[in-house]
Amino acid sequence: MAMAVVATNNKSSSPAAYVAKPPPPPPWLQTTKDTGRGASTTGARRTSSSGIAAAELNQHHQRRQQAAVDGGTVVVVVLRAAAAVTAFVGVALVASCRHGDWMEFGRYPEYRYLLGASVVACVYSAAQAVRDIRRRIRVSYYDGSTATSAGGGLVDFAGDQVVAYLLMTASSAALPITLRMRSAVINVFTDAMVAAITLGFIAFAALALSAMISGFRLSAAAAASY
Repeated sequence: MAMAVVATNNKSSSPAAYVAKPPPPPPWLQTTKDTGRGASTTGARRTSSSGIAAAELNQHHQRRQQAAVDGGTVVVVVLRAAAAVTAFVGVALVASCRHGDWMEFGRYPEYRYLLGASVVACVYSAAQAVRDIRRRIRVSYYDGSTATSAGGGLVDFAGDQVVAYLLMTASSAALPITLRMRSAVINVFTDAMVAAITLGFIAFAALALSAMISGFRLSAAAAASY
């Protein structure tokens, strides 16, 4: 009976090496890691909440700014319409003063200047009021916003100031000669001129306020473009 003997090489086969398992981390270290992870998560949430709050605050500021601009547009339309009406009545009063002799408005350059300034103010104010109304209706129909461009606001601002200056200088020039006439005689001619001068000052005040609001709208439009 043959027996097979298998020689075993002790050098080639060695028992498996023992690897020690690392001990678990202490509880305080595990708590610190969890706390750090939670703090980072909370910080991210706070950062996100801060971004949302800043966006909402910016939108609220833009809505308030747009509401102020829209309200200013309505006031400007009313002021320009009032200036157009008062200037028109002033034109009618000056042009009707044709009573002969010294009671002819054409004999006095101050009254001619007042008539010309009132005509310019009437035409300008009426055209601007109609344009503002049409622009407000058109723009509100398309996107619900009445924002004014910087170029249009600059034209409105400059135009209001120029016409208001004409009315102021014309009324101031016609006032002294009218007071001298009324110191000598009070009749329909001097009464009409006093009324025309008063209306000129009222139209000047309306356009001066309109220029101030136009300046605010211009600055708001410039700020919104950045």
